[in-house]
Amino acid sequence: MFDRQHHTLFEVRSVLLFAALTMGSASALMAQSSTMPAAASSDQQISAAFANADKDANGSLSREEARSLPAVAESFAQIDANGDGAISLAEFTAAMKDPKS
Repeated sequence: MFDRQHHTLFEVRSVLLFAALTMGSASALMAQSSTMPAAASSDQQISAAFANADKDANGSLSREEARSLPAVAESFAQIDANGDGAISLAEFTAAMKDPKS
């Protein structure tokens, strides 16, 4: 005949097995994803933000151009590592990757 307790136990085990397999698959997928594309994406986002702020497209941000990025404007002197009065893409990228500097 029909054993209700056995049937319920089978359903619980099936749900747990499905959950474990799903979590395992998700973990494996996350482990296989490369960190390089994320870094490249970050570099692309940084470059895009720089290009957007560089209104005259001369490859550097003046103090006036930096005003469009309040955090950069506030830390202009710190970000301008070589003290030439402009922020290069390299200086901007370094500041965005390590905001403490």
